[in-house]
Amino acid sequence: MLLTERYPQVRVLTAERNLGFAGGNNLALRGLGGELVALVNNDAVPEPGWLAALVAALAEHPRCAVVTGKVWLAEDRAGRPVLNSAGGMVDRLGRGADRGYLEVDKGQWDAAEEVFYAPATACLMRTAAVREASLFDDDYFLYCEDVDLCWRLRLDGWVVRYTPTAAVRHRHGATTGAGASSDLHVFHDTRNRLLTLVKDAPALPALAAVLRLPVTTASTAVRAVAGRSDDRRGRLRLARVLVRAYLSFLRLLPRALVRRRRIGRRAVVSRREVDRTRARLAAAARARR
Repeated sequence: MLLTERYPQVRVLTAERNLGFAGGNNLALRGLGGELVALVNNDAVPEPGWLAALVAALAEHPRCAVVTGKVWLAEDRAGRPVLNSAGGMVDRLGRGADRGYLEVDKGQWDAAEEVFYAPATACLMRTAAVREASLFDDDYFLYCEDVDLCWRLRLDGWVVRYTPTAAVRHRHGATTGAGASSDLHVFHDTRNRLLTLVKDAPALPALAAVLRLPVTTASTAVRAVAGRSDDRRGRLRLARVLVRAYLSFLRLLPRALVRRRRIGRRAVVSRREVDRTRARLAAAARARR
């Protein structure tokens, strides 16, 4: 392997099959020692001082389990960096979103502050806290695993923060080649969003989201049949992906409910209180747009 030949000091962990983002990172997290662990996507490149800034932020906030910084897109716009993320927020339907996405960075996100979740594109975590929270959920494969982990950490009494002095460049989607409209993204994002709500959110919002998806899927199919021929194929394709995502969710639902009970038993902060924090941080982020 080229990496081990050129950098023999690097420990390389290999898997016999594709474990996805969640399982692949868990393979490393289970085998690593040390107080802190940094995650950096293979399509992300840290700017100078990135790690030092994250370490300093964790040292300043002992109850912070995960800290993230600015994630810039690889390409600038008119000589100014463009934001991929300034930390993450989550809406009432459980959808994670990057604060500042596609905004030219003019310093509008230069305040160090709490965020609901840290995108796993590039972040620094307390190893013990993440292990106590049972790491990423292997069932997710990819997408939403960072939202779920940070939500569980909050239930365990930890917080998540953002520091603007740490920055990375990210070639967004370079690994999966998946945009927001791709079948890969829609399938995993839809299924995993429901799994996250079932495990982590208060019961009523979780139930409402689970019941809403079949209605949304049926509406998409009806519009496809009744709509223009030029968009019929796209809508039918979306409906099929949503059906697959829902069936996969139902298959994993019993295991998710077992994990919900386990998470609830160990929680030191109520699901309702964490949900209030989610709503507050989302409202604050929206107000700054």
